[in-house]
Amino acid sequence: MPVNNVSGTDNPYASMIYTAKSNEKNTLTITSYIQLLATQLQNQDLTNPMDSSEMMNQMTQMAMVQALSSMTETMTATSAMSTTTYVAGMVGKEVTVAVTASGSFGAETLVGSKVGVIESVNLTGSSPTFRIKGDDKDYPLSYLLGIGDVTGSVGDGNSSGEDINGGDTDSGDAGDGATSSL
Repeated sequence: MPVNNVSGTDNPYASMIYTAKSNEKNTLTITSYIQLLATQLQNQDLTNPMDSSEMMNQMTQMAMVQALSSMTETMTATSAMSTTTYVAGMVGKEVTVAVTASGSFGAETLVGSKVGVIESVNLTGSSPTFRIKGDDKDYPLSYLLGIGDVTGSVGDGNSSGEDINGGDTDSGDAGDGATSSL
C-alpha cells in the first residue's frame, strides 16, 4: 500500500513550520530545577564537592527566569484586558475599517475602506472581532483604520468611502465626527 503525502500536505513544495509547544516534559519549572539540584547534591563526588558559588549562581538564574516568566504572563493578561476594554468601549462609535480581498497565495490585500457604526463585539476567540451595522462580516481589531470617517487618508486612495448605514452620516448619532462618550 503506497504512502501518500508524506510531507503532510498536498503540495510537496509547500514550506511548513513546526514549533514545539511548551509542556511539562520540555519545560524546566522551579520544582523540576530543585529536584535536579537535590539529585546532583546526592550524587556528587565527595572528594570534589559542588562549588557553592556555582550553586548560588544557578539558583539566582532560575529565580530570574521564573520572575521573567511571571512578568510576561502578567503583561500578556494586562494587554488582553486592555484590548478587550478598548474594543468593548467602541460599540456605538463610527469607525473606518479596512476592506480586503484575497490576493495571490492567499494573502489579504487592502482594496478600500468602509465607514460604519460598530454594532457588536465578539470576545470569544483568540482576538476580539467586531461587526458594523448592516454588515455581517466579523472584522478583527487590526482592520480598524480610525475612529470616525477617515476614508480620505487610507493607503493609496482606493478607499470606497462607502456608508453602510444607508444614509447621511451627519444624522445626529455618533457619525457627526464629534467624540461622544457612552
